[in-house]
Amino acid sequence: MARTLIIILSLAGLGIMAYLTYIHYANQQSFCDLSQEVSCDVVTTSIYSEIFGIPVSVLGLFYFAGILALVIFSRRKEIFQAVFLVTLFALIPSLYLSLVELLLIKSICILCETSKVLMLGILIISFVVARRFVKINLRFVAPVIIAGLVASGITYFAQVGNTAREDYSELVACLNEKGVVYYKSVRCSTCRRQEQLLGAAYTKLNSVECHPEGENPQVELCFEKKINKTPTFLLEKDGQEIKRLEGLQQVEELAKFAGCPL
Repeated sequence: MARTLIIILSLAGLGIMAYLTYIHYANQQSFCDLSQEVSCDVVTTSIYSEIFGIPVSVLGLFYFAGILALVIFSRRKEIFQAVFLVTLFALIPSLYLSLVELLLIKSICILCETSKVLMLGILIISFVVARRFVKINLRFVAPVIIAGLVASGITYFAQVGNTAREDYSELVACLNEKGVVYYKSVRCSTCRRQEQLLGAAYTKLNSVECHPEGENPQVELCFEKKINKTPTFLLEKDGQEIKRLEGLQQVEELAKFAGCPL
């Protein structure tokens, strides 16, 4: 019975993570985009939706797939101990991300929180079964808890590490003068990371919104310029493209691209 319940919870988690991964990459509006305060879209396009460039939902896919594989392919009852420890480790950074939603993003992703409820269910079931075969106490789980806290710390620094450490107003002014145009999307998490690199100065950068739900969208212009991904930087002269850069760019790369001093 316990094995069956964990399989059901893991399959549900896989479905949720697959959907969140889809909307992360497809720039599509999700059904749980209910308001600014309750929105999967706001969360999945924030700078906190990725760790070292990998979407959190992809890591969730690996977790649920791993748990599913453990309970399906191993018939040993001791496997529940491994399920408990893995879930305990994964749940700690997940709860950190819940705090990020509340305190930093100020928006709740219903599907993200549902996945954590599923993880909690797996944790409880595996604990109840595992304790029949092994004594589980604080000394037993302390290393896993510490590892989870360390993973949370690494996650935090990975997400906020790429922020502007100085004022790039002069660089942005030079980019504008040289004819660089920043093509972006309101649903692009990489664009958020790009803007974090430039700091507050990015708001003065010549930019074009390519998503129809963004502020002052210019969708037709983006099609005309063949913008296939965001962010994209075009160096233009008299409206004609000279060269382009696609994807996340470090400040040094942007300066070199436009021939601007740093």
